[in-house]
Amino acid sequence: MSRIDPLPAPEGTNPLQYSALAGIMARRPEILEAFGRLNRTVRFQGLLPIELKESVRRATAPKVGCNYCVALGELDENFTSERERLAVRFAEKIADDHKQVTDEDFELLRTGFTDDEIVELACWICLVTVAGQMFGSIMDVRPATPEEAEAYQDAIHARVNAAA
Repeated sequence: MSRIDPLPAPEGTNPLQYSALAGIMARRPEILEAFGRLNRTVRFQGLLPIELKESVRRATAPKVGCNYCVALGELDENFTSERERLAVRFAEKIADDHKQVTDEDFELLRTGFTDDEIVELACWICLVTVAGQMFGSIMDVRPATPEEAEAYQDAIHARVNAAA
């Protein structure tokens, strides 16, 4: 059980698309709305592919300790590109200890990313992914159910297919 009880999904909302994390954050609706807007903007818009961002999210979830996020899917280490590998390793370093990020890490990122893409990646990692996972961790949010994980993956795949 979470440290703070989540509010139920609003009427008319698909409960599979309303996470326990959102239910807790819904106690402060203006914060939930603002965080949701930031999440949707960084996750589904921008220069970087959704699949790369999802790999980053999967890589940081166990390091940060959000049970809900971990249950949404494990990282596949068979990266589809060098960019994905670079992004995941950078995210893991941030999740381990952001103070250990060096100028050399940025030079390595520049072998596969533009500065604009690096800014987007850092925003995704720091402002959305790790922040949301940290919130889930400290609130001790329960793991996603298999049905929630499937609905999440379906939503990601729908966005990927729509972007294609």
